[in-house]
Amino acid sequence: MTSLLCDLGVAARVIKDGHILLVQEAKGPFEGKWGLPKGHVQSGETPEKAVLRELMEETGYSGQLLGLAGLRTTHRREQNAIFLAFDVAIDQEQFGYDDSEIREIRWCSISDVTSLDFISETMYQLVLHGLLKKQSTIPFRIPLSRHGEDYHVYSSDHVLQLAKEVMM
Repeated sequence: MTSLLCDLGVAARVIKDGHILLVQEAKGPFEGKWGLPKGHVQSGETPEKAVLRELMEETGYSGQLLGLAGLRTTHRREQNAIFLAFDVAIDQEQFGYDDSEIREIRWCSISDVTSLDFISETMYQLVLHGLLKKQSTIPFRIPLSRHGEDYHVYSSDHVLQLAKEVMM
């Protein structure tokens, strides 16, 4: 079996008290546009660790994973591009963030987001679905593996129960 290289990106969807945490890009092709805290998975890093790292770098918040919010797949520039959005709960204390990458951090309500210029339609839909609660989180379970490795499985509760029964 051969490996398939792909562009693997992640984003953190943080919703608290009816507001969503958004960032405005300070530079690059998306300068001035809004979106979820996001970035690429680095070599040797799991998507779960990458999303928490990106959240900290771009907003100064640390957090805990709640589950998978969405998945986008496409093919561009001669390779597959996969984007995983995770629902994340943040800790209350905020530390410093990289202001060379992020111009502004803002907590937005549903009425705020309709007037913002978003990075992509995918990002906008993830924001709307989160605020309108039209799409549920697929919870993550760690570990399902009996080997204790860094292993995450995302599934509905009935699939998880079946897996637990089979493993016993």
